[in-house]
Amino acid sequence: MISAVYALIAIGFTMIFGVGGVLNLAHGALIMLGAFTYLAFTSTAGALSLPPIVGFLIAVVVTAAASYALYAGLVKYIEDNIVITFLATVVVALLLTELIIIQFGSAPSQLIPVVSGTIYLDAVGTRLRYVQLLAFGVSWIAIGSLWYYVTKTDEGRSILATSMSTRGAELTGVNLQKVKSRTWLIAGAFAGIAGVFIGTLQSTSPQMWLSPLALAFIIVVIGGIGSIKGSVIAAYLIGYLETASVEILGPSFQGVLSLVVLVAILLMRPNGLFGRELVHE
Repeated sequence: MISAVYALIAIGFTMIFGVGGVLNLAHGALIMLGAFTYLAFTSTAGALSLPPIVGFLIAVVVTAAASYALYAGLVKYIEDNIVITFLATVVVALLLTELIIIQFGSAPSQLIPVVSGTIYLDAVGTRLRYVQLLAFGVSWIAIGSLWYYVTKTDEGRSILATSMSTRGAELTGVNLQKVKSRTWLIAGAFAGIAGVFIGTLQSTSPQMWLSPLALAFIIVVIGGIGSIKGSVIAAYLIGYLETASVEILGPSFQGVLSLVVLVAILLMRPNGLFGRELVHE
């Protein structure tokens, strides 16, 4: 169940890098923003206390808009300088963290599930929360919609073409700025979806963005930078490895097997499972 959400996190991260060559270290902070936006609009202690499904939709829209604004207002002007862009996105992430602490405090918060209730699966002897099933379903709807968009529509194919070669895409008439803007918008929407479900299934705190960012790095490196298919497969690999680590070795060893696989992939396939050589412009 959690692997589907991990895939959303990694796909947004790898799309931005694949299209623009930007390591967006604010991606994790956008996930945090999605969770806290949902909290702000649904908390019973708040002034609004909207229905969870409405809060979920607002969180996705707000995070997508924030991601777009980050690109249009900052990254677009500095993306040619890799180091400056890298540092700028770190600063944005830290700034968002401080703003969240000022508004909500530093203590972990509890999110109201988008849907409540549990179901017991007799066949496998386990209990699942409805929000886990919803996270799985919504994540795969989002991934499936993205796959259709980038393979079946002209606008989507322009994103794919740009990720392969910006020079080649430009020569065929692709507007690079529009493509990059759409990519950041989609990545932000995915971050918003992931933020709500990560915050519900795990925890919501001003430091919650660190773990998803690390996961995104690991998944993207294993799957191959710029590969959506690779991100999905690697996300499931990492999800199962984390679960196996907890069951076999205990909670303190949750990320050990993932790091072992990461090192092995770097040694044997530096471009990742489905990565490709970068096209030099």
